[in-house]
Amino acid sequence: MPDNTSYPTDLLTLAPEIISTPSASKRAKFAAFARDEASAKILQDALEPVLPYGAHFQVMDFRTSLRRLAGMKTPEIVLIDLSGEEQPINALMDLADAVDQGTTVLAIGEVQNVSFYRTITKGMGIKEYLPKPLTRQGIEKHFLSLLDLEITKAPPARGGRFITVTGARGGVGASTIASNLAWMIGTDLHRHTVLLDSDLYAGTTSLDLDVKPTSGLVRAMEVPDRLDNLLLERATQPVTDRVHVLAAQENFGSSTHYEEQSAASVVDALRARYNFVIADAGAKLCPFSRDLLHLAQQRIIVLDPTVVSIRNTERLLTLPGEAANPGPTLLVLNRARTPGGLTQDYMEQVLGRRFDAVIPYLPNVIPKASQFGTIPASLRGPFRAAMGELAALFGAVPVAVAA
Repeated sequence: MPDNTSYPTDLLTLAPEIISTPSASKRAKFAAFARDEASAKILQDALEPVLPYGAHFQVMDFRTSLRRLAGMKTPEIVLIDLSGEEQPINALMDLADAVDQGTTVLAIGEVQNVSFYRTITKGMGIKEYLPKPLTRQGIEKHFLSLLDLEITKAPPARGGRFITVTGARGGVGASTIASNLAWMIGTDLHRHTVLLDSDLYAGTTSLDLDVKPTSGLVRAMEVPDRLDNLLLERATQPVTDRVHVLAAQENFGSSTHYEEQSAASVVDALRARYNFVIADAGAKLCPFSRDLLHLAQQRIIVLDPTVVSIRNTERLLTLPGEAANPGPTLLVLNRARTPGGLTQDYMEQVLGRRFDAVIPYLPNVIPKASQFGTIPASLRGPFRAAMGELAALFGAVPVAVAA
């Protein structure tokens, strides 16, 4: 018999004691109940990409979850477990009495019967039903797209996800990857995304996405205690309605005053406004870049097939771990199979791990696209496919982007 304790999860738990407070007067976005820890674990792993925040995930049987729902303002989406109920149809009738009208209900259970499925989805208002045993593939296929459609209508309450892209050395293509990732997440995946450029002098990412750099980022770093939404709005430049760029291009002869905690102030302000903050941390590791790496929830290191990249990557991997809700550092091999370069197998052997994404050597694709003002990720092919795979690894997209 399962206990009625909350299942440990990265997702925000809406504890019962806060439900009656004024701040909780609005309906929560999502609540999920699973009868056993194994189901809770696989559901968490599969749904986390679209539910990074604001989820109510508890391990309890159906009758206990029904009492819990009856004592709270019904969330907009409820995932319920019918396992253990001898009369699941009757159980769903009881559920209908406990939830508010208009609630989207997803269900899992032990019944594997087409007639049962049709009855509850066609005649009882259940949005989707998935029989056990659960698989990640099944959850992603039947639940994830529905939740993505419903829950990402509003930005997450606790702030967007912050990812840094760092080059193992200069010229490996980290800025190109950061720019194209931000563009793909905002344009193809419809998530509000901002691209932050840590190099205050080059403004590379603004050039990549064809927007004008501003002085707003430098001002924000010099007076972090005065950072407000208006300054942020004026500093960021729109590429599309869901893709913005925050980049500077200061005179090479000028000096900037970097206040301690400036990076934290800028990142916090951006996370409050965007679903994803992608920072091009470069390869120089100036104080601003180092602070961004320290604040990152997930880091991406870009290498090319050289000994220098291997050496510097080993050093980068020893930096202090990522911030709250950390994800593993992702390694991206760019320009794989470059003539005269190291082999992928050799590099993986030396590093002691496999690359998370591999981008082949494309001398006739990336430079040509940039030259004609085209976003390389907008073109079908291996580069676009690699960007989609990379985005999926840190939760920006639940399914593969078409190559």
